[in-house]
Amino acid sequence: MKGPFSFSTFSTSFSLSQSTPAQQSCRTCFTVSRSPATTILTPPMDVRVKKEQNEKEQEVKAEACFYIMIKVARDEDLGEQIGKEIYFDLVDHDKVRTFHIQKQMPFTQFKEEVAKAFGIPVPFQRYWLWAKRKNHTYRPDRALTAQEEIQPVGELREVSNKWNNDELKLFLEVELCLDLRPLHPPGKTTREEILLFLKLYDPLKETIRYVGRLSVRGSGKPLDIKTKLKELAGFSPDEEIELFEEIRFEPSVMCEKIDSMLSFSECQLEDGDIICFQKSLQNLCSEQFRFPEVPSFLEYMHNRQEQKGKEKAEACLYTMIKVARDEDLGEQIGKEIYFDLVDHDKVRTFHIQKQMPFTQFKEEVAKAFGIPVPFQRYWLWAKRKNHTYRPDRALTAQEEIQPVGELREVSNKWNNDELKLFLEVELCLDLRPLHPPGKTTREEILLYLKLYDPLKETIRYVGRLSVRGSGKPLDIKTKLKELAGFSPDEEIELFEEIRFEPSVMCEKIDSMLSFSECQLEDGDIICFQKSLQNLCSEQFRFPEVPSFLEYMHNRQPEEHKMLVPSSDFSTKKPQLIEVAPADTTNRVDGQAVDDPASARFTWTVDKFSRLNVKKLYSDAFNVGGYKWRILIFPKGNNADHLSIYLDVADAATLPYGWSRYAQISLAVLDQVHGKFTMRKNTKHQFNASKSDWGFTSFIPFTELHDPGRGYLVDDKIILEADVSMPKSQ
Repeated sequence: MKGPFSFSTFSTSFSLSQSTPAQQSCRTCFTVSRSPATTILTPPMDVRVKKEQNEKEQEVKAEACFYIMIKVARDEDLGEQIGKEIYFDLVDHDKVRTFHIQKQMPFTQFKEEVAKAFGIPVPFQRYWLWAKRKNHTYRPDRALTAQEEIQPVGELREVSNKWNNDELKLFLEVELCLDLRPLHPPGKTTREEILLFLKLYDPLKETIRYVGRLSVRGSGKPLDIKTKLKELAGFSPDEEIELFEEIRFEPSVMCEKIDSMLSFSECQLEDGDIICFQKSLQNLCSEQFRFPEVPSFLEYMHNRQEQKGKEKAEACLYTMIKVARDEDLGEQIGKEIYFDLVDHDKVRTFHIQKQMPFTQFKEEVAKAFGIPVPFQRYWLWAKRKNHTYRPDRALTAQEEIQPVGELREVSNKWNNDELKLFLEVELCLDLRPLHPPGKTTREEILLYLKLYDPLKETIRYVGRLSVRGSGKPLDIKTKLKELAGFSPDEEIELFEEIRFEPSVMCEKIDSMLSFSECQLEDGDIICFQKSLQNLCSEQFRFPEVPSFLEYMHNRQPEEHKMLVPSSDFSTKKPQLIEVAPADTTNRVDGQAVDDPASARFTWTVDKFSRLNVKKLYSDAFNVGGYKWRILIFPKGNNADHLSIYLDVADAATLPYGWSRYAQISLAVLDQVHGKFTMRKNTKHQFNASKSDWGFTSFIPFTELHDPGRGYLVDDKIILEADVSMPKSQ
């Protein structure tokens, strides 16, 4: 007998159609499976998936309860970090080897895991527990006992730290001979022994480094270990040294001189304490050193770290907004860049609080550029799949009332400290808008225009146009000729600049198709030129836009083509500083002739640390009939080094097929001592495709900023270029 519902033998889905609104709001859809004998209700797929996910999460959490992370610090870690990454205490535990171990594993078995990882036999391993002291330092506190070493690692963890049972920090002490025999049983041999850690300070280089550790008797004296300390430092036996104890660094630095005639116990030295030592300056003028003794150096480093901490905290509250305008495109295209539209490192940068409403930011722009707020319209930039970087879409009215920080998060999930915008504005001479800025309909497309001259072999920016997708390129030819200053009857050809990496793609546009049919969209670039149909194209090296762009692509060194701004690839945060122009001076020392075959060019760059540009050129100087200039990348050319090259300054205007051989010597001068001057030599056959040559990794930034080497004095750097051209040329 059939009821109100009829079921077939396959599964279907249903829900009750007659119910109250409250019932409907909490109604669940079930799957019904009907067979001749049974009817089964099962939860829908999304409910089952969610249940499975919850079960897996519970399994992961349950499994985590059975494991512990053991972080093992060794002498190697202290040596790698002290004086480079850290200056106080001994080690950053987040950067040492971590083991993921079951809590029930006996500690003796864990030691076998360490033996496999580090190649240190189990009998030679001795472990120390770390402890946070009352003065906020974190030091090895005591060696594990024999009883503790036979316990499971989980129980050991509970003994050493009541607040975190999922992590254990250890220091591995080991002393080996060359034949892997222990010099002595590792760890303490008596209760009177004290484990001390040693740092060496160099007041000339203003550096501090880890040199090892010593086990001493409390009844012994610091005087007794001076010979060993000099041996560790590589000093001569008769060198006088002074010892200091690094006591604390928070809230202020406390580092006191050690009386070598007292015992270690009388000096109140205990396990985990740090002794910093240095050459004695008694017979030297201490005024020649900025930080003559350890305490003054540590005080300096503490203040510097505090300042960095403040800057970092402040940086979290601010964002950099880089605003590109038509003026920037006009200044750069065809001079500094040839592909895409702009180098964002060279446009106006605003340092703005993230909580500032965007409407208020527009008032800041009005003050800076003299453009009234109602006439401002902003576009977000976006990196495309073909590696180009173009304005992507106009900001919505909703976005313009948000704080700038939230807007940044919308436009780029990976970098919340920088926002790039294009400012679109159209003004009449009386400052009335020609039309409301930005799109008036969704069909409108914002196109950027470049003009190519095959006779002069130049390309330049001439403006932008908003067009309808249903319109045709043919319709804008009159406007393009007007922008270029051509006569109305001049024939022109249009090309679309599509991409430049890994190869140039620039295609002719069919003027009879619509913009939409040509697949043109916001931010696309149209390059146009006079038609050469009635001319002999052979008289031009690069008759059409594609061939010229191909030439420019090939002649730019691969290592520093103007691609998407470097800040979009960098993992490092940009410096939050105002863009400051570089103050530079130049001097050429050559033969007493107008055009020497060899010369030395000196370039002084002031405010070096404030440079916020990708690359910087010196003034040009003449050698061998050519104009040369130094090219530097102040932040490195995709390297953690200062990058320096010699560049042919007039390469773009030289005749076809030019080539010139030169011997080069580039240098960064030591302005203090003279002995640390860094100089590198090379030689190169310069030509159109390789018009610059030099060193991407010239000098590490760590050395460049080392005060003891004299490269950077009063934020000024001095570079030299010696150029020699054989007379045979």
